[in-house]
Amino acid sequence: MKRFVGFAPLGQSPCRLPPRPGGVCGANLSWCAGFWLGMSTTAYRWDARQAAEDYDRAGPVIHPLYDEVQRAVVAALPEGVSHVVDLGGGSGRLAERILATRPAAAVTVVDPSAAFLRLAAERLHRQASRVRLVCSKAQDDWPGRVAPPGAIVSTSALHHLEGEEKQAVFAACRAALPPGGVLVNGDEYRPPSDALYRGLLEEWGEHMDAAVATGAIPDTFRGVIDKWRRRNLGDFGGPRASGDDCHETVEEQIARLYGAGFADVSVAFRERLWGVLVAQKA
Repeated sequence: MKRFVGFAPLGQSPCRLPPRPGGVCGANLSWCAGFWLGMSTTAYRWDARQAAEDYDRAGPVIHPLYDEVQRAVVAALPEGVSHVVDLGGGSGRLAERILATRPAAAVTVVDPSAAFLRLAAERLHRQASRVRLVCSKAQDDWPGRVAPPGAIVSTSALHHLEGEEKQAVFAACRAALPPGGVLVNGDEYRPPSDALYRGLLEEWGEHMDAAVATGAIPDTFRGVIDKWRRRNLGDFGGPRASGDDCHETVEEQIARLYGAGFADVSVAFRERLWGVLVAQKA
């Protein structure tokens, strides 16, 4: 197998996390310390261990088209890509798929949540030589902390950014990619119609409520769902700030990607509130 090189931490010492009892970091702190490139001290709601673990277990249920979106993202990756950055990669589920289907590729998971990245370290420890984890917001200077990627992917993350933040992140992604490189964004997109948009949100809320009732989503996640309802349905049409669900239409995001300098943008998947856009650098 081809060994991927170029993951040096650019003069930064790796961050050592507090050991987690029974987890990978607690069992092998020296390995874990070498696995991490850096850590932000910025507070983030998904730093709560329980919320991160609940979301990791229930993510494929919370998102009705979870598997379809992730499969479409992986399918859009160029053959022979050697390094993929997973932006907002959370607990490493998408990275795990990429590593399984692209045996010559390495993956860097970038996420602002220490709790999620600890789960990613546990999930991906068997592929540790092909993985790096970087604790950073998408809006921060993560490109300066990773090896040059041939592709950048993201799932269900960038819709939390305000419009100007999205534009800046797309521009940073384009700058980080080589000619021919791609940004593949599997995310939530609203329809142009407010009535249809609200209907789809209500349908999603009912889906999550039913999954909690059957135990498919842990009851401890109920508080997160209640907050989601208040933000998205109770305050439907209200102002949105960074961190909220700042949904845009597919057409709006395509315009942003072209505005960031990508030469070609296509839709690889689209159903209900979810879609996959593929933007290629000339």
